[in-house]
Amino acid sequence: MLLDRKRVKYWQKWVFGFMALIMAAFLVMIPVSSYTGCGGSSVSSAMEQINTELTKFKTQTAADPTDVDAWLGLAENYSLRANQRPEGSDAQKADWLLSIEAYKKADALLEDQKGAVMKQKRLDTLEQLAGVYLNMQDYAGAVGVYQDITGLRPKDPQGFFDLATIAINAGDKNTAMLAFTRFLDLDPTSPDAPAVKDWLTQATAKPTPSPSSSTVTVSPSQSPSPTSTSAP
Repeated sequence: MLLDRKRVKYWQKWVFGFMALIMAAFLVMIPVSSYTGCGGSSVSSAMEQINTELTKFKTQTAADPTDVDAWLGLAENYSLRANQRPEGSDAQKADWLLSIEAYKKADALLEDQKGAVMKQKRLDTLEQLAGVYLNMQDYAGAVGVYQDITGLRPKDPQGFFDLATIAINAGDKNTAMLAFTRFLDLDPTSPDAPAVKDWLTQATAKPTPSPSSSTVTVSPSQSPSPTSTSAP
């Protein structure tokens, strides 16, 4: 498949990122006593800690709906709780959706902020939001987020590469073509440039027209005889 090496790196980035997030949460939130005993008690303790954090951030967002950090904390903990749920369960999907909603709240608040620090914070938020969509295999949702990311970083070729790759998974050929074209403009000497050019060539190639069904081939033996004309 197209750009397998790059896509593997892309997915690894998200997997390792979420693993790091989970590990950090465990180190900070789980009491030492939770590591003793059976594995089930550890999971239970982790879920209790996550629910405690969720309650805290819900209270903060209710008291101050403009608290960006509280919305981000809410989103991150919904993602952490989703990771504790049975894979593919309705409960997991519900937590992913709640995480998406909280990230969108934070993004809406950050959109109005000025300055390089706030811009970077918004980019980080959007990347986390895209990660949730990718965990849900909602590629169309991730495409929309990466369009915002490339709007904020219009000279970053990696952003356009990621956008194109996700758009392919979403079945959005036009967006993928535009994003790959921009990627080549920004980084024409990239090691992935030849593969991208090949994909674009195939994507824009016109299909070979098939013979029209209305065309009838007449063999010589089937040719009509000339109409004879009587001499005057």
